Amino acid sequence: MSEIIMKSIFGICILSSTLLLGCAAPADKPTPKLQHALLKEPQSELIAQGIARLMRSNAIAVAKDVFMTGSVIVVDSTSKTDSLGNPIMGKQLNMPDKFELLIKGGTCFVRHLDSKATESLPDVTCKINNG
Repeated sequence: MSEIIMKSIFGICILSSTLLLGCAAPADKPTPKLQHALLKEPQSELIAQGIARLMRSNAIAVAKDVFMTGSVIVVDSTSKTDSLGNPIMGKQLNMPDKFELLIKGGTCFVRHLDSKATESLPDVTCKINNG
């Protein structure tokens, strides 16, 4: 009688472990992650608009070749100026902001490195930066 019970318990253990391992198996396609990217063609105006949205500021200026050779850029914060447009000493309170271009599943994103705030750039064409 105890042999039947032992076989039943053994069978239940095998079945349970098989079910648990089946549930823990990885999915066929892993979820894509954000990867560093480069622009396929110059699109500085769209990049500037995305960065301005992240910074909650008016339009900013970026180089025509932004994100063409590297995935990270530095944007200097606007400095305080006097009535003649000269910088006021001691009024540069903000550190420059860094942004990176990323891609996930064919969609480009720009991300602020400090806050990790991310803005989708649906009209921008980019590719994975393998370098």
